Amino acid sequence: MVIKLFVTTLLLIGAGSASALTLSEAVEKNRQSVIYVKVSKANETTGAVTEQHGTGFILNKEGYAVTAAHVVSGGQGLQVEIRGAVGSREGVLEPMEVLFESSNFDVALIRFKDSSKQRKPVALGDPWKRKDGDTIYVMGFPGIEEWFHTSGVLSGKGPKGSWNTTAVLNAGMSGGPAFDTDGDVVAMVWGGVPTTGVSGINRVLPINLLREPLEFAGAFARAAAAATATTPAVVPLPPKPADIQEVQYAFAETQTSFGGFQAATRTYTKTFDAMTGFRITDYKVIPKSSNNARTPTTVLSPDGKKLTVTFALTSGPAYDQWRGWIDAEVQTRQTQD
Repeated sequence: MVIKLFVTTLLLIGAGSASALTLSEAVEKNRQSVIYVKVSKANETTGAVTEQHGTGFILNKEGYAVTAAHVVSGGQGLQVEIRGAVGSREGVLEPMEVLFESSNFDVALIRFKDSSKQRKPVALGDPWKRKDGDTIYVMGFPGIEEWFHTSGVLSGKGPKGSWNTTAVLNAGMSGGPAFDTDGDVVAMVWGGVPTTGVSGINRVLPINLLREPLEFAGAFARAAAAATATTPAVVPLPPKPADIQEVQYAFAETQTSFGGFQAATRTYTKTFDAMTGFRITDYKVIPKSSNNARTPTTVLSPDGKKLTVTFALTSGPAYDQWRGWIDAEVQTRQTQD
């Protein structure tokens, strides 16, 4: 059994607009923060080159950006070249590099190599405030399109804490931004889901799940600033109120056979305490990896001080020895008493 708690303060809350933006207004505000990401992969043995592309969005003026990991990832025996153009597929392609990848959430942190240029960053919104039926705006570069933008609504939850959406998402838009009607990014485009016999399933990933690349962006920016004796520009947002904290509780459990002749199921309960002087006001359980595990259920105490997660694991009989396991994270938003 493994339980781990960690607190992050990098995911900050945008101030929001006085009134909702139209789609065209959101495009005008953000187009120069959206990147066409072109990737060339050369086979070191045969020399054959394949190309693909995706979309990204700029995090800070130094040119750190987010995109989908599958867009930029290489592989054994491949040399990868990444270039990005701001605001248009037809824009000037500039060299970029990968700083961090997370295959679990299919997200990567990339950076323009030319740090002398000032980039226009997006503002990050508050995904905790979004709910079913809320409008989002997505922008990117599907297929051979020079530019594409559309709107849709959030329509229920998908795997790993993702959202389903009615917005049209096509190949080439992976890694792009999904904005709320304030014009702030609240999610990254995952894309359409290829399911046999089913069409129209599209998903985006809330930015509170992009914690790792955003933390890396801050760390890299601070390191670069220290090396050049300049002031870093991390994620371009005002500080989050001190009375609100994002807290994550990680837990893992594995069940092996009980040694009998039948598969065995056992129920497990994990209880997580709010930070001292805080109460839990919202939460999400994000399974990262699981096998023969029932979907966890959660109960928050009336005072918000304790969150209880219950799940069941099934393992095989003695002669099979197959295991049940779960590796998951509880993301919470906590407010000071």
